[in-house]
Amino acid sequence: MELDLKKAQEFQLQFDGMEVDTIETAAKVRKFFKQDYPKLMLWAGVNASYIKSPVMSDEPRSPSFGNRAEEKISKRIYAQQTLTSVSKAIGVISEESRLILVGVYVENKDAWSMCEILGCERARYQTKKRKAENEFADAFETCCLWWRDLHVYK
Repeated sequence: MELDLKKAQEFQLQFDGMEVDTIETAAKVRKFFKQDYPKLMLWAGVNASYIKSPVMSDEPRSPSFGNRAEEKISKRIYAQQTLTSVSKAIGVISEESRLILVGVYVENKDAWSMCEILGCERARYQTKKRKAENEFADAFETCCLWWRDLHVYK
């Protein structure tokens, strides 16, 4: 793909004056993982360990007929594609951030367990977790073009 210099300059201008509210963005990512992610897994027909080893089939489980069935298949496909994007986003963030997000949102580890794994105090862990959640928001924004932006801007 050849880059258009004008579009590249417009892209660069997006960074001017945009300040991310890291606390609110982290809260929005937590909400995504606590509310949206479990629903996506149900709709896609996968389990909680999907992030670690994504394997899905686009095939419906039973034959279907009519618009209602088409809606269900469409919902399943979009849920699967969104989960694939979640997995891609987690794959490109830092190793420590990946460890935190998988530990907290997939393996359901509590803060003390994560502190032990990371070798840090709780206050430091909270900072690292917020960083991980913000890294995920940055990566997810470009991995899943149809999902709403998880960033909150000041």
